[in-house]
Amino acid sequence: MLRLISFLMIILFFNSAGIYPQQSGKIAVKSIDKTKLTKLIKERKGKILFLNLWATWCVPCREEFPSIVKLANEMKDVEFVGISIDFPDEVDSKIIPFLKSNNISFTNYVNGFSGDEELINSLDTNWNGALPATFIFDEKGNKKIFLSGGKSYDEFKKEIDAIKKLERS
Repeated sequence: MLRLISFLMIILFFNSAGIYPQQSGKIAVKSIDKTKLTKLIKERKGKILFLNLWATWCVPCREEFPSIVKLANEMKDVEFVGISIDFPDEVDSKIIPFLKSNNISFTNYVNGFSGDEELINSLDTNWNGALPATFIFDEKGNKKIFLSGGKSYDEFKKEIDAIKKLERS
């Protein structure tokens, strides 16, 4: 009985500390607004941020998503975050099923900005809003790379590696 209690205490500790792996099938998608996005970008905690904006209706987004998932699984020293541009009321019907089908291992949000222009201007005033869009920030929260349109695993990896190399020098 003591072993069982000890085992349960360990599981509760890891789960509350966020160390315990996400249970299969349980994906949470929260809304993100300007305040949360700014905080996400600025509070880097020594990690590069790979921020991908996508939508379930966007064919190039769906095509590049497996490459992003593969990179996220390989590069634990980079924080991967997705923001879906689907409507917030489509979280359960479209977003979560898409994420489950891709076996995601990183945080995803749904656009909670008051309008598309607010989101666009929060990331890059020169961005026309086309999807997919990927922004890569360095360990200090400075935007280093903006990629528009569908990209491959190799293209993403090359850009991340270039930022890592700059960080080390």
